[in-house]
Amino acid sequence: MNFTRLVYYILVYVVIYCPLSVLCNGKALGGHYGINDLEHIHETTPPCSICPRGGVCVPKVQCPAHTRPHSYNPRCHINKEHIGVCCFTGNRLAAEADRKFRAAVNIPELKEVHNISRQRLLDWMERAAILSDKDGTIVQDHQPSYGHHLSMTFNKKANILGQSGLVNLFAAQELRDRQALSDHELALGLTDHLDGTLCPIQPSCPTTPNKYRSIDGSCNNPQQASWGASHTGYERLLPPDYRDGTWSFRLSVTGNHLPSAREVSSVLIPDAHQPSRSHNLMFMQFGHLLAYDVTSGVVFSTANGSGISCCSQDGTALPIELQHWACAAIPVADTDPFYKQFHTKCLNFVRTQLAPWSDCSVGYAKQMNGVTHYPDLSPIYGSSLEKLNSLRAPGGLLKTFHDFGRELPPLTQKPECLVKSQGAVCFDSGDNHGNQIISLTVLNTLFIREHNRIARELSLINPKWDDDKVFFEARRIVQAEFQNIIYKEWLPLLLGPKVMKLFKITSPKGYSTGYDSLVNPSLTAEFAAAAMRFGHSTVDGKMMVLNPKSGDTSEVLSIPEVMFQPSRMRLKPFLDRILMGMSWQPMQNVDPFMTESLTQYMFHGGNPSGLDLAALNIQRGRDYGLRNYNDYRKLVGLMPLDFTDFSPNTAKRLTSVYKSPKDIDLWVGGLLEKPLEGAIVGPTFAQILADQFARIKNGDRYFYDYGPDVNPGAFTISQLAEIKKVTMSRIICDNSDHIELNYQSPNAFLRSDMPGNEPVPCDSPLIPELDLRIMKEI
Repeated sequence: MNFTRLVYYILVYVVIYCPLSVLCNGKALGGHYGINDLEHIHETTPPCSICPRGGVCVPKVQCPAHTRPHSYNPRCHINKEHIGVCCFTGNRLAAEADRKFRAAVNIPELKEVHNISRQRLLDWMERAAILSDKDGTIVQDHQPSYGHHLSMTFNKKANILGQSGLVNLFAAQELRDRQALSDHELALGLTDHLDGTLCPIQPSCPTTPNKYRSIDGSCNNPQQASWGASHTGYERLLPPDYRDGTWSFRLSVTGNHLPSAREVSSVLIPDAHQPSRSHNLMFMQFGHLLAYDVTSGVVFSTANGSGISCCSQDGTALPIELQHWACAAIPVADTDPFYKQFHTKCLNFVRTQLAPWSDCSVGYAKQMNGVTHYPDLSPIYGSSLEKLNSLRAPGGLLKTFHDFGRELPPLTQKPECLVKSQGAVCFDSGDNHGNQIISLTVLNTLFIREHNRIARELSLINPKWDDDKVFFEARRIVQAEFQNIIYKEWLPLLLGPKVMKLFKITSPKGYSTGYDSLVNPSLTAEFAAAAMRFGHSTVDGKMMVLNPKSGDTSEVLSIPEVMFQPSRMRLKPFLDRILMGMSWQPMQNVDPFMTESLTQYMFHGGNPSGLDLAALNIQRGRDYGLRNYNDYRKLVGLMPLDFTDFSPNTAKRLTSVYKSPKDIDLWVGGLLEKPLEGAIVGPTFAQILADQFARIKNGDRYFYDYGPDVNPGAFTISQLAEIKKVTMSRIICDNSDHIELNYQSPNAFLRSDMPGNEPVPCDSPLIPELDLRIMKEI
């Protein structure tokens, strides 16, 4: 090689290859990078323009492996505004270096372990059966915990799968005790080749894809038929923090127990009136409906579905010999500022049912979701064929109760309401939440009516359709309307435009792109047990019922008084009046405050005190093995916080309960953050929420605006254009009683007293209508 050519090659290397190696060498990743003013980038190496080795540039929360030691994830440009990391492992927890190692367990040993595990399950079931016959071990209908139990999902399938989940958990514990599995292998799910002997039956999917999404969420992805289905486990952003690596509650970093969830609640989540300047109660209540649509707790119960009691009638914890193995009662201090006057020293808490790993892996506990993981209006349609059939009526309609000529949800004889006096009603729904609070009953009513309204019109437009065709076409349209409202109206107000753009969950005019069969849409534990529970902070303790004739408040409802007491729905003007009140009344800000209606009187019934929802949220996060708040700040690209990083008052309260900033619970820490610009939640919750809604969209083959190349039941482009006109205001206008409500604000989720959002007539072009004639079958 001559000298000239040598110089040429050196220049090429310096000019082309050196910059790429500098941009992508991944050696300066110790800083943090967010998406707002909290961003303080310390790295000196510029981000990559193109990721090496075929990596994909994503927000840090979508590449959990970047938190692992020695993980190679150089920074990169997602777009002109945002910086992410190059990801080579997708949403998997383990980095490339981690996955070089696998657990080595031979099949005979595994079978022996499973035999031991099954015997242990029999022992546990026998103990549970004995306890159910003891006095005080079952929740009675006069206790506050009875209302909480009514909200939980129960059926035989959940119980059977829960037992399978326990067997696999016991196997993991046995293998760990034998040192055949390490904590590292358990945490990172490196046991995916360990086939168990007790596996859930995989769904059988049709060869020709069904036009309609399944009732139970199965077969959405034919290659992974159980992804997103009901009674499957929550996935994880980060490995769980269990004391024993499998299921025991985490400890403080000091090695002691964490502070009582009630103590944390009473000190850090006080009551305060902090009304939103923009968002109304309709925004809060729609989020409540959405949360129950995609996540529903399945707690352990007795064999016949009765609630387990962990506290005695006198307010103390049951003796250990009378406690069910699923008990994790919340201790209440003698000095508690509220409960001490009632001598209450114990709040009932039962752990969540476990789901077996879908591939039969032996691993840490995965909590069970009782509904589908998709936004498919399961509170209206249910998550099982049996439930759906019980809700259907002839003509492709949903069953209703006709009262004063108005359609209300169908009545039920099940004990789902607290008041059983003459004239009281209790409504049926697709889940166990329809009567939980009357404003939720209101939204159920709107969407039931919307289904029936559309079904009747479809029958006229397509007279040859049979009942099934009418029903499932109406269901497909209403589900599409619901998803359109979520992604076009509700999410932008929750997350703000920057986060929506970063996670590519904005709603285009035509068909969406982005479906990926490798994306698991199942909810994460962090979403279900913490981030999506931001909404509890937005609840106002009172609901205003407006009288449009006088312009005054006709009634003020205290939330505890309308929990599982929906009889006011029978008053003729009530529906219109509460809808107007929900449009006008501000919700509370997302902050570390919660109404005492939920932290002292929830489900109190005839008792002087009730449950504490904030304490239940904190305890549920620990039940799910959620890591501390700072671990999730690191996940999303933010610096961990010390106590001194908070305001002096907040720091004082934090240090009075937590021994270390590494002990702060995720739900508490998320509420302490200031909202991002244009959003109502802070950066940690924003990214956990955005990641989940991106997963749902990218992993749902039946997502409403995917084209026929993806969705077997895709709408035509002209049909989709009509559906994308539908707003929550349109749903309200089409399905209120119109006794007193004839005007509606164009944006249903913003306060009706905001300039530019004044109510207009329901036939205003500002609230466009869906023209169903486009659905005529030619």
